[in-house]
Amino acid sequence: MDKLIELEWIDVDIGGDIHRVLFKGPPLDESLSVRARMEWLSGPGDGLRRLLIEPPHGHPSYCVDMITPAQHPEAQAAFIIMEVMGYPFFSGSNTMATAAALLESGFVSLETTDGEQCVRLETPGGRVDAFATLVDGHVTQVAIQGDEAFVQQADAQVNVPGLGKIGYDLVWSGGHYLLIDAEQVSLTPEEAGQPAGLAIAAQIIEAVQADFNWQHPWLGDVGLPRFLHWLWPANEVAPDRWESIGGTYGHPGVLWGCPTGTGTIARMALLGHRGLAAPGAVLRNTSPSGTAFEATWLTAGQVGEWPSVRARVHGQPTIVGQFSLSVPMNKVLPTTR
Repeated sequence: MDKLIELEWIDVDIGGDIHRVLFKGPPLDESLSVRARMEWLSGPGDGLRRLLIEPPHGHPSYCVDMITPAQHPEAQAAFIIMEVMGYPFFSGSNTMATAAALLESGFVSLETTDGEQCVRLETPGGRVDAFATLVDGHVTQVAIQGDEAFVQQADAQVNVPGLGKIGYDLVWSGGHYLLIDAEQVSLTPEEAGQPAGLAIAAQIIEAVQADFNWQHPWLGDVGLPRFLHWLWPANEVAPDRWESIGGTYGHPGVLWGCPTGTGTIARMALLGHRGLAAPGAVLRNTSPSGTAFEATWLTAGQVGEWPSVRARVHGQPTIVGQFSLSVPMNKVLPTTR
């Protein structure tokens, strides 16, 4: 009989999306950087991601956040993000879920039972902070501050067979995002998650990937773009306060229930690039399924040659339950180091 490995995790719901915060799993080489651990998982260790987000144990829309010791001296824990598209360097909703699970499990000790507590985390992309609101010792909301977002290529175009020329903006926000006006393809929010809408998103991403050579100025080669954020009109409902509908697609084949933190911040960066928003602005971004994240532009900065946005975005995580699974080792680690 194959050797068994024990997995233990907490499922956290955010906007209808399950985030699996994994506390016990295959051992990682802690001498490696958090990014290097992620890169190892993405190769020989990728069976873990597939096991937890594919049937029979998961679903492609699930996300996994593997807890691992931090190397950064200010971080209380590190985590590696796994999704259908692969391994993002940073994610808003995953950071929210991870902070909630760390506090609710006691992995990070409560400093308050009513009020706000900062959970200091490390991702493959660097340090992030999560600010949890607690009521009677339970997390009710988490606001996160993380990666700087910036428009790396504005007003780009790609020729997509069957669709013609599609305009997009390439934005870095935890990963490379294509931000696309959905009206170009006559796509409604209700249609974005249907098979035809998912197929259109896949066609566009694959067309951009075919001739893609952009890198992050600090992180270097971060892979091909696998996120697409559909844009429906944004409206300024009060001075410096915007409301929009936006849906994040992860390639292949997933439209998440929440608008995603990185997708929301990417849209904030695009508003700034177009001169429509500045530090202090607030964007409430609602997904096609009706879940809203609210982002506040904190500061403007610079990443390489590109003006950047650092924002705080918040959502409401809910603990679903704690789970364990014993599986043969070869299902998690089909190859050896």
